[in-house]
Amino acid sequence: MKDSFEVLNPKNLRIMKTINLKNLKGASIMLVGLTLGVSSCSKDTVEPIDQNQGVGGAEADSINAYLSKLSYDPDVLLNVQSSPGSEVKEISNTNSNSLGNVTECRTNEYDIRSNFEDVAIFDPTLGVVYPGALVIGNSEMLDGSPQPLQIERSAMQLRLDLPGIGEGGTLNVEKPDYGTVQTALDNGLEYWNSEIAPQGYEIASNAYYESTTAYTSKQMSLDLGVGVEWASGSSFESQFSYSNTTEKRVAAILYRQVFYEVTMVTPDSPADVFGSSVDINKVKSLMNSDAPPAYVSSVQYGRIIMVRMETTSTETSVELDAALEYASIGKDVNADVEAKYKSILEQSTINVVTIGGNAEVASKVITGSDVASSGGLNYVITEGALYSRDNPGAPIAYTIKYLKDNRIAKMGYNTDYRLEECQTYAYKHKNARLKKTIGVDVRFRFSYKKRGSQTTAETSWKKVDENNIFFNMTPPDGAHDVHIQFQYWDLVWKTMGEFDLNYISSEKCYEAYCSKTFLGICTEYTIKSVSCN
Repeated sequence: MKDSFEVLNPKNLRIMKTINLKNLKGASIMLVGLTLGVSSCSKDTVEPIDQNQGVGGAEADSINAYLSKLSYDPDVLLNVQSSPGSEVKEISNTNSNSLGNVTECRTNEYDIRSNFEDVAIFDPTLGVVYPGALVIGNSEMLDGSPQPLQIERSAMQLRLDLPGIGEGGTLNVEKPDYGTVQTALDNGLEYWNSEIAPQGYEIASNAYYESTTAYTSKQMSLDLGVGVEWASGSSFESQFSYSNTTEKRVAAILYRQVFYEVTMVTPDSPADVFGSSVDINKVKSLMNSDAPPAYVSSVQYGRIIMVRMETTSTETSVELDAALEYASIGKDVNADVEAKYKSILEQSTINVVTIGGNAEVASKVITGSDVASSGGLNYVITEGALYSRDNPGAPIAYTIKYLKDNRIAKMGYNTDYRLEECQTYAYKHKNARLKKTIGVDVRFRFSYKKRGSQTTAETSWKKVDENNIFFNMTPPDGAHDVHIQFQYWDLVWKTMGEFDLNYISSEKCYEAYCSKTFLGICTEYTIKSVSCN
């Protein structure tokens, strides 16, 4: 079952990327469990649950009535966002010019709202989460560490949807706890390996990844489809840490591959999950509207790989994401793009943390220059990609439902952050235009300083040899301290004047006209600024 989550972020708007790993035997397998005390598996025989193990009669009716009247709103308890998505608001927009360079900075405020139905497991050793586990459905679940509900259990059924397993995919487990369920899972996997897989059955792959550039720890996690709280205390915690610096930037990929999934068969009534010794008083002492009962409906087993890249590159966030995907997943790009990606990687350090896969890359620091090629990091993903006896996967995600009504416990997260993005580019000048109303030719040019320097240069002259027609010219992009110079022809070119423009931010128009006459003859030519209309 693929993670289901709702998240949008204009900065990092992304569609879930799905990877099809062809011919991966065992890449998404479900597992077979056994009834405690049964020494062998059979796909044709299912041991019935001993209904006497559960609470029944009037006691069960009282428990069902009590739980049905619990008054709580899961959306409030779990911070569910009513309108998942993102909003962006511009806070400021500034421009500054220096030596022909324009630096434009925009500060936007982002508000991200996400809801998740599946919770990633970054520390599979905790032992609280297993298929069918009872937990308290309060806000503690938001941290990725639900509180166990300690109470006697009745037998339960798990459903394992393995190809070719048939009725053997139904598993009866008496007195469920972490140990008994894990033992059943181990035996079930061996049954599939030895009895079913040799018949030629293969498992469809189920792998996908998310990528993002980090601006805050929480933003990074939500863009990757997880809550940063879930990684607390695990080997992944440092992967989500982020401190805003101008020297280093962070991009990340979270890759998930499901080998198999185990689902608890939905109980007919809430009381069906409790052992025969449980009475209404016991239920009331442990469960109420502030601590409603819930259960782990399903658990996915497989592997999680997180690749974190720290770089000193100043490229855009889109290019950082793409460079990391280029190294991790592999993609065909043209030579110019490949050179840019390699440059980013060569300025980077890469940290890889995995669970449920190849132990050789469980935690590793890699120099970017060592993997600066298309798919250079792909070995991290391909090693351990096949399910096997030696690579059975780890619990990587789970779904919780409330016992009262079997409603999925959707969990909401939100964060806001401000992001200043600056870009520098060459100043682009507007036109300067000149016309004449005199009987001699005129010409004009620009004197300027080159971009990023104090070196003076001039353009070529532009000649105006027709009356009442504007002739246009523009300084080179990046020119600064621009002056426009004018000359007229009188046997030789003679100076008419000069204007200091610096940066031409709006169109400038000029006219060469006769400013003095004597006996009807023009004796002085002058330049003036005129309307461009």
